[in-house]
Amino acid sequence: MKNGILILIMLFSICACTKKDVAPVTFNVTTATATYKVGDSVVFTMSGNPDYIVFYSGEAGSNYENRNRISATGTPILSFLSSALTGSDTGTLHLMLSTDFSGKYDSASVKNAAWTDITYLAKLPTKNNDTLLSDNISLANFIHKDTPVFVAFKYANQQNGVTSQRTWLIQNLLLKNTLQDSTSTTLLDLPNSSWLGVNILNSSAIWSISSTAMKIAGGNAAAASNEDWVVSQPVNLTRVSPDVGTSIKTFTDPVLKSYYHIYTKPGNYAIVFDAINANSNSGQESLKKINITVK
Repeated sequence: MKNGILILIMLFSICACTKKDVAPVTFNVTTATATYKVGDSVVFTMSGNPDYIVFYSGEAGSNYENRNRISATGTPILSFLSSALTGSDTGTLHLMLSTDFSGKYDSASVKNAAWTDITYLAKLPTKNNDTLLSDNISLANFIHKDTPVFVAFKYANQQNGVTSQRTWLIQNLLLKNTLQDSTSTTLLDLPNSSWLGVNILNSSAIWSISSTAMKIAGGNAAAASNEDWVVSQPVNLTRVSPDVGTSIKTFTDPVLKSYYHIYTKPGNYAIVFDAINANSNSGQESLKKINITVK
């Protein structure tokens, strides 16, 4: 028993001795000047040999200060293609928004939510076999902190025995949050977002949903009245993707003595090189910041 304990103590001692903290980062970056012209190659001369180097150019989408940013108020813009395929009824497709929908995709929850009809903001076709782009629909008025919105298409038709029900096809739907620096984040689409159909009236005609289109088929003039919805996942209208840097050196790469970048727009750029030494036990970091003007 004592021998076993001694062996364990020796093993722990060996492991403790073999653990090695990484050395502090020795690293520096300089440029020949602080002013450049659009299209110039800005050459960064480096000294030291950190394990990893990440370059933040200071351009839109590559700002070090925004690397952890996940929310920012911009302009949320919705657009989609709609096609009127068959039928003659008008006013059957409605674009709806809600900020208090419970997220339960059943008829009672849809009916109990407060929905705003914003169909008037969208261009919709009025002729059969016609397809129109909705135009850019701003949802800025629906931005509420920490409150998601739900986008929905409501199909409502009253049987009258005279006009046939219209068939609708929705494609290329895209909702983006665009910031002042022109960067944008996709908030909602068809291929990567969740949409669920909710039947209110007449389950024989419901929305079909795929990664490329949403469709509801209308019936003839004798077909029963119908109301069916397709409702999106919750959407945070202020969500953004964090800015990212470019990895220009990894642990296995040779010493990097210089790096260049070309700026295509004039402006003042706050450039950051994030140099890191790291292993499984610890890490050391050094930030080198350079400000340049591009004319």
